[in-house]
Amino acid sequence: MPRKRRKRRRAWGSITEVDPGRRYVLRWVENTPDGRKRRSRTFRGTYREADLELSRLQVEHADKGDRPVPTIGEAHDMWFEPWMDRRVAEGKAKAGTKRLYDSVWKTAVSSRWSGVPVDSVQPIDVQAWLLELTVGNAQIAITVLRKILDFAVQYELVPSNKFRIAYEMPSKAAFRKPSDVYTLAEADAAFGKLCGAVCEAPFILACFGSARTGESLGVRCAEIGRMEANGILLAAVPIVRRMPPSGCLPLPDGDLKSPQSARTLLIPDPYASRIFEIAAALDAAGVEWLADRGDGLPLNMGALKRAWAREMGEGAIPFGNLRNSWRTFAKYEWGVDFDTLELLMGHALPGVTGRHYMRPSVEQLADALTSALAKSRGI
Repeated sequence: MPRKRRKRRRAWGSITEVDPGRRYVLRWVENTPDGRKRRSRTFRGTYREADLELSRLQVEHADKGDRPVPTIGEAHDMWFEPWMDRRVAEGKAKAGTKRLYDSVWKTAVSSRWSGVPVDSVQPIDVQAWLLELTVGNAQIAITVLRKILDFAVQYELVPSNKFRIAYEMPSKAAFRKPSDVYTLAEADAAFGKLCGAVCEAPFILACFGSARTGESLGVRCAEIGRMEANGILLAAVPIVRRMPPSGCLPLPDGDLKSPQSARTLLIPDPYASRIFEIAAALDAAGVEWLADRGDGLPLNMGALKRAWAREMGEGAIPFGNLRNSWRTFAKYEWGVDFDTLELLMGHALPGVTGRHYMRPSVEQLADALTSALAKSRGI
C-alpha cells in the first residue's frame, strides 16, 4: 500500500512530502494583478532545507508588500458602500448618484476588478481597460475606483493610489446632442400643434416654465395653484419630485437634482389657462398625474421622449432643450432679469449674496416675471 503523502501547514504556506528527505512540494498564496493566486514549487532536499526555502519565499514576498490584503471588491463592500450611505443620509450626496455608482460598479467594474487585491493594481491594465469602456462609464468607474483605493491608502495597505494616475480616457462619441432652441414664435407654434397630445402638459411646464425633463412629469393635478400679478394670470406649479428614465412611479419627494431644484414654476397665460384645462379634465376623470400616460400612471422620461419625437417629427429639438429655449426667450424676448431667471430655474445664485441673503418669495418672483412680460407685451 503506497504511503500517504504528509502535508505540514505553517502560518504562511505549506510543505507536502513527496519523497521524505528528498523531495517536497512548497505551496503558498501571493497577490497578482488577477487576484490572489495559489503558487507551488517542487523542492529537492531535506525537510529542514524545504522549510528554510519556504521561509525565504515568505520574506521575499513580504519585502514586496505581498501580505493578505482585501480585494477591491471587499474594499468596496467594507468601506465605499457604507461611506456612500452616510453621505446620502447626511445630504452630502444624492440618492440618484449612489444608484448611478452602484449600476456602473455592477455592469462595468466588478467583473474586472472585484477580485484584484488592492496592492496589485497595474497601471497598464487600468489604461487598457478604460479604453474599452464608453466615455460615460469610464468617468464614473474611475471615480468609484479612486475613492476605494483612497481608503486603502488611508489605512496604510498601499503606499499610493494607482487609480489616481492621469489616464487617457475614451474619446467621446461622434454624436453630439443638438444645441438648438426654439424662439418664442416657434415655441408658440409647437404649443398649438401639441393640443391634446400625451406630451402636451410636460411640454408646457418645460418650455414655458423651465422644468427639467423629469420634473415636468412628477406633478399632481391637485398641486397646481393659480396666481395673478400685474394683470397676468399665472399657473404656480410646485416642483417637489421627478420621474426617472424608466419605471412607473416618481422618485421619492425631495429627490431632485439639487436642493435649489425644489421651487415653484410660474407659467404665464395663455399657457397657464391650458394647464388649468388639462388638470381639470384629468381631475374630473379621477386621474392623479398631470403627465398621465393613459392608465392613471405618469409618463417616465423614456416614454416622454418617444411621444415627443412621434408628435413633433425628426426636425424637432430634443425635449431637454425646451428648458434652454425658455431661458433664451425669457431673457431676450420677455426681458426677465438674470437673478429671477436663475431662481425660477432652480439654480443657486452666485457669491455670498446668493448663498446667504437672496430669499425672494414666490409672489416677488411672480411680480418680477410679469413686470417684464407685461412690458414686452405692451400691457
